[in-house]
Amino acid sequence: MRKTLGGEDGTKMTNRTLRAGSRFLYSWSGLNLLISSLILTIVVFRLGDSPLLTMVFEESEIARLGAGVIPALNCLTILYNSYAIALSILVWLVVRFGLNKGQKWAFWALLITIGFVEVLAFIASAPLGNVRWQVNVVLSALYIVGIGLSGYSLFKSKHQAP
Repeated sequence: MRKTLGGEDGTKMTNRTLRAGSRFLYSWSGLNLLISSLILTIVVFRLGDSPLLTMVFEESEIARLGAGVIPALNCLTILYNSYAIALSILVWLVVRFGLNKGQKWAFWALLITIGFVEVLAFIASAPLGNVRWQVNVVLSALYIVGIGLSGYSLFKSKHQAP
């Protein structure tokens, strides 16, 4: 068996690495849930319009927009953020009940779904001058570290150390 800092069979170190990866993915899920919930609350309860509106347009440009543009943007904001909340909850459940138990299907599901969302977040904001780059970078960093640690833990070589 493999010798590591945590135990003779390597399971303690593997479990520690997997737990660390899971914590980063929990953080991705929690931060995404928090941001999306705040935005959804603002738009659904009519406390304001989509934050993207003021991130992209100047006040004078907003005043010249057609009557249906702002409600359409708010509609898309509600739709996107409701899906983001649902994804965050599903990610939390997959990490909790799949990844933490060492199930490789959970790793692949998280790699594909969150990876898809993170890549497209950068692609979507590029034509708008990357207005959300700070959020995208933080979420992507949490994802990359979390999925990297988890993958390392699940797929590392089982060869004996000298």
